[in-house]
Amino acid sequence: MHDLGKNGNKRDANRENILKIAREIFSKYGFKKTTLDDIANAVRKGKSSLYYYFNSKEDLFQAVIMKEVEILAHELEIVINRNTDPVDKLRDYILTKLATFRNLANFYHAIENDITAVGFIDDVKMKYEQDEIRMIKRILIEGVRKNEFEIYDFNLAATGITTAIKGLEMPLTAGHYGDVNLERSVDVILKIICYGIMKR
Repeated sequence: MHDLGKNGNKRDANRENILKIAREIFSKYGFKKTTLDDIANAVRKGKSSLYYYFNSKEDLFQAVIMKEVEILAHELEIVINRNTDPVDKLRDYILTKLATFRNLANFYHAIENDITAVGFIDDVKMKYEQDEIRMIKRILIEGVRKNEFEIYDFNLAATGITTAIKGLEMPLTAGHYGDVNLERSVDVILKIICYGIMKR
């Protein structure tokens, strides 16, 4: 019985190691150009040992994407559960989202480029967008409870803010904007979200 646990742990460790290396290779060369041979060589195992854990390149890529979604969700959950002021929480949320997104190349490219070979991407996108609206809504409800926000339609407000953040993902995390100062940019956007652009 004891051995089974040990083997299970070893199997998990091997799988995690393959995922870690596959993430790096996919993010470097993209889904289409990466082959299972590339990954097997980097892991220093035969291709057949990859098939022990994953059925195909698509299956492995899906596991890589799910891993990145998990990392992002975990980081955002930490922010949501912090005992901070709702405006600070919203700022931390946007900042964490964009900073983490910068490092999740595979998820990012999968969302940006329609990878026809992998149909699951649409489902992941939809679930991820719903989760995001739910998390933003939690911050907004807390803000109203603490008398800091005035919101009449939480769904609409959360959807609007989520859409605004989504619009920032590409400009603030890719290309020559990759070096942009995220904190400064988020402060500018947060000011617009919280105070609008009207002269008072």
